[in-house]
Amino acid sequence: MRSILNLALCGALATAAWASTLEKLTVDDLVQKSTAVARGKVMGSSCVQRGSVIYTVYRLQVSEWIKGAGVVGGTTEVYVPGGTFNGYRQSFAGSPTLDPGVDYVVFLWTSPKGITQVIGLGQGVFQVKVSSTGESVLSRGPVDADFVDSTGKTVEDQGAKFTMRKLQDLVRATRTEVR
Repeated sequence: MRSILNLALCGALATAAWASTLEKLTVDDLVQKSTAVARGKVMGSSCVQRGSVIYTVYRLQVSEWIKGAGVVGGTTEVYVPGGTFNGYRQSFAGSPTLDPGVDYVVFLWTSPKGITQVIGLGQGVFQVKVSSTGESVLSRGPVDADFVDSTGKTVEDQGAKFTMRKLQDLVRATRTEVR
């Protein structure tokens, strides 16, 4: 009986070791922490393995660079942890899935090794839709992960929705603060 309890405890600890918690980011946080913000459509994806992590690499045709510099009309690759490679599948809580042909705004960060990733995983991916007034609205549903605020208190993600105009204003304000 004791060995069964020890086995159950070891299993619970091993499961907890693989669990992850994300810091809840505001739109201001996303703007400030990103090295680039791009609007574009997913043209395709593939999976690669770098070290022990499998990534899904999305090819995004960029229609606008809201922050950062890049080629409009060109493509950029965005690495998202998780995917299937050589028969092995990895998944990470909070990792987004991007659908081909859908218009997105993505908050990006490029590592010193040159890997461009989404800031905050699913928190940094917004679908773009045009409202009845012709205004571009960015939205995302709640991200399926555990979250804490900047003080470490457990919080829930409710999703987010705002206009492209608000995002452009935030990016402009961030540029003004840096100068």
